[in-house]
Amino acid sequence: MMSKDAKVIYSSIRELEIPKEQLYLHDDEECPCGSGKKYKECCKNKEDQNPIASKKPPEVILMERMRKGLQQDKVCLHPDKAHCRGKIKEAHALQNHKIISLLASADNHVIMQDPTRQPIILDSNPKHPFFAVPFVRVSGNKATTQTCFCDVHDTISFKAIEAGAPDFDPQNEEMKFVYAYKAFIFEFYKQQHLMWMMRKLFSEKPQLFSRPEHVAEYRVQSMRMTEFQKIKKHYDSEIMNGTHNGVETFVVEIPHEIQFANYAYIAPEFDLNGNKISTIDKTNMMHRIAVTVLPESSKSYILMSCLDTEMEFYSSYFNEMSNAPLDKILFYFNIVLPLYSENLVLSEQLWNSQNEEMQAGLTYMANLIGNEQVGLSQTVGMALRNAARKRNFDYSKRVGFDLFK
Repeated sequence: MMSKDAKVIYSSIRELEIPKEQLYLHDDEECPCGSGKKYKECCKNKEDQNPIASKKPPEVILMERMRKGLQQDKVCLHPDKAHCRGKIKEAHALQNHKIISLLASADNHVIMQDPTRQPIILDSNPKHPFFAVPFVRVSGNKATTQTCFCDVHDTISFKAIEAGAPDFDPQNEEMKFVYAYKAFIFEFYKQQHLMWMMRKLFSEKPQLFSRPEHVAEYRVQSMRMTEFQKIKKHYDSEIMNGTHNGVETFVVEIPHEIQFANYAYIAPEFDLNGNKISTIDKTNMMHRIAVTVLPESSKSYILMSCLDTEMEFYSSYFNEMSNAPLDKILFYFNIVLPLYSENLVLSEQLWNSQNEEMQAGLTYMANLIGNEQVGLSQTVGMALRNAARKRNFDYSKRVGFDLFK
């Protein structure tokens, strides 16, 4: 019989499997280029435009295009298009004058991964390249910005939590709704942009997608956009109605000001004790939670939100959080956030308080994707299970880069 660890790993691998028949493109399916035509009538026999002389693998080409494209893709994601006004601005996912300002240095800089910079290729193996976006100093005015709201809608959409608003109130439903929406919509923007870039790359270089693993990436991204669109429909409806319903939020209060912030929209694989969380429904759709970590002047918060229709996947997770000691929760997020989120924003003080080995470890975890991320996620799950099995495990001794130091 398999051990519990082996069963969890096997279950995770099975969930991530794509049926073999979906690892190649079918003649009668919609062409991945986005033309709306059938594949056989569009790009099936199309030659690559300007064959690539570069030996860079498709993953690197796509990432480089993503980096350049994020600076050019400007769209307002607010549902009320009729009242869009002003330029599409660089909106902050984490508020500049309430969160970023608390973390910024005297010259207004923070430490984070800058997706607009050239990634560093650490392993140029053509089959399994590994490239990393390093943590660098970024101006507070540029930190966590995306061009995804017009001037008017950026102002009104997030007014409840922006500069001038009261400190976060765990009982305020509007605040919790807005934080959840903000974490979701900024991730939606990136995923939508990635889908658009994949389609554009396919239309120019269809032969790049002849390998099954690249078709699999396209399938996963297509499914992800279907999942995200369903959530966006709910938020759009509430915003147009001027209501803040249908979102459940669990709040963890930390009794001191932390030196980092984060936003993410993720499907955590394991709970506090390393037990697997079932986040995929019978239709093979994945369900995620919005996670925001924010400091304030005398305390800090971790917010976890999902639609109330998704509580069947996360009610046990939230209940477990409500009964766990704070040190256990912080231990958990200290090893989970770097693996699942690419939106960590740190103060220079926190970054410089850790040695080079810890800094390198955080950079490594934050850049893992694909099988490497899955493998480390299984290791994290095992570490959580091992800790839970020990009667008097000291959760105050966090491993790796200590975000909550």
